[in-house]
Amino acid sequence: MRFFFYGSLMDADVRRLVMKKDAPEAVEPASVKGWRRVNLAGVTYPGIIRDAKGSVEGVLVRGLGAAARKRLVAYEGPEYDLIEVEVVSESGALREAGMFVPNKACTPATGRWDFALWQRRHKRRFLAELQRSGNPS
Repeated sequence: MRFFFYGSLMDADVRRLVMKKDAPEAVEPASVKGWRRVNLAGVTYPGIIRDAKGSVEGVLVRGLGAAARKRLVAYEGPEYDLIEVEVVSESGALREAGMFVPNKACTPATGRWDFALWQRRHKRRFLAELQRSGNPS
């Protein structure tokens, strides 16, 4: 299975904590068109909304099995649906991949979500909270 990640799961440490032994070692830069990444109020991770003119950079993960998929579904929780999207890989090839999208209307907060800034400001606390909460097994 292939997945496209656009938020906290772009981070290798988050992927290892969530997917445990099933976490992929390598990911490929990729993008998805027709979507826009947005800040969400009250949380440090982003959401994604449809936007015909938008494009979101993220990572493409390949070769995940059923156990990893199960952990990802548990991690994302009932607020997210897993849909199939067409992803443009770094090489320019089009690939089908799963992507988690909010299943309720999300209200974007102000500002632009920045992955490097998230890693510097929020990653350590995010990982600690994920470990404390008994992340998906």
